Parts: sequence; structure tokens; C-alpha cells
Amino acid sequence: MIFTSPVVTPRLLLKKESLNDFERFFAMSKDPEVMQYIGDGRIFHWSKETALEKFKTRLDQTDNNEPGRLAVYTKNCNFYIGWCEIRYSKFLDHIELGYRYCRDAWFNGYATEAAFALLFELYRLSDIDRILACAHPQNMRSMRVLEKLGFTYAFSKLSRPTGMDIAVHRIDRKLFAAKH
Repeated sequence: MIFTSPVVTPRLLLKKESLNDFERFFAMSKDPEVMQYIGDGRIFHWSKETALEKFKTRLDQTDNNEPGRLAVYTKNCNFYIGWCEIRYSKFLDHIELGYRYCRDAWFNGYATEAAFALLFELYRLSDIDRILACAHPQNMRSMRVLEKLGFTYAFSKLSRPTGMDIAVHRIDRKLFAAKH
């Protein structure tokens, strides 16, 4: 992972995921409201044991050349609230911004704050020029996060799990620098 040290914002701490994050991660992934606009909208179908094994495997497979996923914590009490990542997406065949937050962290601006910090660090540490991001067409909150970050509509792509065209947005280094 190219993010070698924690990323700090005024209210958040973004750092490598750990096993301590699993319980909140699993609860978030079983929450129907959180999962409503992800994939086909179904909650995690794995048992807790299977999910834990997959979580552990992902922790062990962190590639040092990839941007990666960081756990997001509130800075004042070091409380796990979700994750934010920039990674290669097979669906888009490109680098993609993604995030997911526990419902009790919604409506605080955390998604925008964490994604901004991750984009800033990515552009500072790498030569990656363009980042894509997807949003379910009915997920207005996620669309708003992308808008605040400066992403613009690029194209739509059919998502097989949903059977719907998913809006794909983009931002490049120059536009990000100009906006922020």
C-alpha cells in the first residue's frame, strides 16, 4: 500500500485496517440500509466466521504498489466508522475511489473529508492522473460526495448485479488541484 503512514484530517484518522475493525465492519456489512446501493443491495451473505477469514486474508494481501483501503476512525475517540479506498476495479478496468460507512457515521461529512484526504495523498505520492468512482443512480448522498470532491460524470456502465446503468464519474490531477 502506498499510504505508509496514517492520513490525518481535522476530525479523522485513516490508517491500515486491523483485526480490531472486524466487528464494526461486519455489522456495517450486515446493515440493509448501508448495503442498499452496493452491488445488488443484499447484505453480506457470509457467516461471521467466513467473513472473518476473508477479512484476515485481505489484511495479509496488501500490495505495496497499490493505493489501498484505509480504515476511517474519528480522531477524538479512535472509533472505527468505515473505510475509504482507492484501488484497481475489475468492473471499470481502472483505478476507483470507494467508501462505506457505518450508519451512525452518516450525515457528518466524513465520507467527503476522508475521500478528499485520500485523493490529496494519492496525487502527492503517485503519478496516477485519473480516478473514477461509481454511484448507484438512486444513491443521492454518494452522488453529492462525488460532486463536492469535484468529480464529473464520465459515462454509464451496465452493472450486472443491479441490471441498471451505473453512473461513472472521474476526476484528474489537474481538476482536483484547481478545485482544491
